[in-house]
Amino acid sequence: MDPTIRSRRAELIREAALLQIKLLADGFRDAVLIPVSLIAALIGLSRGGDNPDREFRRVIKLGRRSERWINLFGQQRPLGKPHPADSLDNVLGRVESAIVKQYRKGQTTAKDHATDPHKSDKL
Repeated sequence: MDPTIRSRRAELIREAALLQIKLLADGFRDAVLIPVSLIAALIGLSRGGDNPDREFRRVIKLGRRSERWINLFGQQRPLGKPHPADSLDNVLGRVESAIVKQYRKGQTTAKDHATDPHKSDKL
């Protein structure tokens, strides 16, 4: 098989997996925000006063920040200061790097054992 086609297929698998993770995060966020927003609205209604929507607006702000953090379709601008967890993309990138590093390390160990069967299993 052509290496270019294999590479494009691998990239498709990667992108599809990342989208599924982001969809799960987005769905979880929505499931949490539904009751939280209702509770915030009820608190505001029962409290009354000049600013009854204060808690509700905080939930909206949290929702917007989480939407930018998840960045479901890659259209959101970054949250601000560079930080390892400033977006789900960065978190997933770090996880992916760690997995690839471990996978390559495992391949190297397996190759070492294949070339020298007398090597110890202890690292």
